[in-house]
Amino acid sequence: MAVADWLRDRGHAVRHLRNGEDPPDLVVDGNIAVEVTTIASYAYRTMWDFMASVCKSLGPAEGGRGYFVFVRADDRSILQGQDRRKIAAIKRDIRRHAKLALRNHYANPDAKLYGPELAVDFIPRNGRVRLPHGVELNILPTPMDESPDNFKYEIGGGFSEAIWVVPHLIETVQSAISKKTDNKLIRRRAKEYEEWWLVVTDPQHSLGLNSGDVRTIARAVHYDEPWRSVFLAYVDGGKVSRVFNLDVDSEA
Repeated sequence: MAVADWLRDRGHAVRHLRNGEDPPDLVVDGNIAVEVTTIASYAYRTMWDFMASVCKSLGPAEGGRGYFVFVRADDRSILQGQDRRKIAAIKRDIRRHAKLALRNHYANPDAKLYGPELAVDFIPRNGRVRLPHGVELNILPTPMDESPDNFKYEIGGGFSEAIWVVPHLIETVQSAISKKTDNKLIRRRAKEYEEWWLVVTDPQHSLGLNSGDVRTIARAVHYDEPWRSVFLAYVDGGKVSRVFNLDVDSEA
């Protein structure tokens, strides 16, 4: 286990518990209980990548006139799940309305847009397009001044990603804390150990966090007994690369 290796590297004695003994997942230095849970911080990427493919399908920019599109969704995990037929239907619906809205916008960027069975809410010079299933596109009003081989619409990186990452981490980390806090066996065994630590492993986004992001997350999440410390750990290739202690909002 990556977290166990990380703890050993920091000089701790680590013991794995067998099924029936746990929770906790690990016992550190004989008296510290450590629970480990993993979050899917990249759940929203499915929608982002899907919309990127929709934008690219509209073809290259004409005369170098292209736009950046920033994506939001009320439910970031809308394209996750086991019901493939339902997800396929949602994709068809979003794709159809997105293509219509973007094609109409490209033909006349200042016109109001309407799609079949849905009034597409477009505010001129603001570029907000509301699609079915709680998906929203924000079109950058200034055309990209780049080479003509760019696409008509491209999903924005950087700023767009920053908008999503920290709020989503706050939401998913808080959910993980709450789920573990409500675990009846953990509550029953809380007094058997001197301290309890919770390590929330993230296979994707915490690698790119800066100190300001960590402070924002640390101040936003809440936890109480039995947790003495909560850590956010970036795991890649079976190894822990970075760990943030949310107690002191800094890298551990």
